[in-house]
Amino acid sequence: MQEAPLVMPKMSMTMTEGTLVTWHKSEGDEVRAGEVVCEVATDKVDMEVEAPADGTLARIVAQPDDVVAVGDPIAYLATAAEDLLAGLFDAPPPEAVPAPEPEPQPGPAAPAPVAAVPEPAPTAPTRIAAEREPVPAAPRRVGAEPAAPAPVAAEPAPAAPVPVAAVPEPVPVAPVRVAAVPAARRAAVERGIDLATITPTGPAATIRLADLPPLEVKPRRGPRAVIARRMSASAQVPQFVVYRDLEVPAGGDWTTVFLRALAGALRRHPELNAEWADGDVRRHDHVGVALAVDTGRGLLAPVLRDPDLDDGLADRVRDLVRRARAGKLTLAEMSGGTTTLSNLGGFGVDAFHALLSPPQATALAVGRVQEKVVPVPGGIGLSLRCTVGLTVDHRVGDGADAARLLASVQELLTL
Repeated sequence: MQEAPLVMPKMSMTMTEGTLVTWHKSEGDEVRAGEVVCEVATDKVDMEVEAPADGTLARIVAQPDDVVAVGDPIAYLATAAEDLLAGLFDAPPPEAVPAPEPEPQPGPAAPAPVAAVPEPAPTAPTRIAAEREPVPAAPRRVGAEPAAPAPVAAEPAPAAPVPVAAVPEPVPVAPVRVAAVPAARRAAVERGIDLATITPTGPAATIRLADLPPLEVKPRRGPRAVIARRMSASAQVPQFVVYRDLEVPAGGDWTTVFLRALAGALRRHPELNAEWADGDVRRHDHVGVALAVDTGRGLLAPVLRDPDLDDGLADRVRDLVRRARAGKLTLAEMSGGTTTLSNLGGFGVDAFHALLSPPQATALAVGRVQEKVVPVPGGIGLSLRCTVGLTVDHRVGDGADAARLLASVQELLTL
């Protein structure tokens, strides 16, 4: 049974690396083809990785929060399927064909000529009959020719054994085996360390795991690295923020309320439901609101398409948030965003500035909803208010465009 690598999968055309989130299996666990063994995260979504075949999870080489390039191994799977292929690649057996080289042992065939010599013996008498006077010379040939085969038989015998004896000589090298505990031996193989170079400190000159040189720990990059990369790109975008204090209706799920209002306002102002591309403004044919969700592994922003047209939006939002925190989003749910909504009101934040997520041209930051003292006809009164900040890509729109969009958000909130 051989080990086959389980590699970081490529889950989108732009994916170059992924972050290992968690393992669902441990080393030594048996797995079935199609069974989930771990979860990995990209800058868009968390995805489950399945076992490609039946086998045993032999070795895990990537740990949670490790960033691994696409195609690099994250673990090794010992599978019987490899044994089926092993026979096809075992070139050594054919190389053992050198054994047939003793075909020169048709040296024993050399004795055949010896057997052939007697045949000239019968012909010798014929010659003797034809030449009686040289009779004494004929017996000399007969006696000399059997002597010639003798050296022929002697030559192959010493020549064949010589190479055979030469091969076994290197074999004694195998006994050079350094005493080491299994864990140290396994770690040495994985790290490419020659145990013969290690000074043992264990009993009976046995190498312990602690005797190996310390493992070089490479810094781990988790989801924060992905967020940092995207926000660094945001910093290259010329952007501004417009704040407005909005009146909101009593009751309801504030996130759902603002999602619907933002999507509806962008539908009214398609000039801001756009992006800057190839030196010009490119408008979108749909409204996709990326909802910022706080999860245990960092910020995720799944997308709700055309939420202003959905009568069951509240249930849809709850389901999306639940699956985002459980790492069960699909790749499709992480793409198609044309704007972003971030609500920190539940954390007691009154107002804040949300950065753009390129190539999106807008982002709405929603603060805490609370009662505020406001002027009313004939005096002062209380009103449920919320301060929002609209961030805009200045290449796509200006301050007046942002103000008009927020005016539409206010109008839709009070409908």
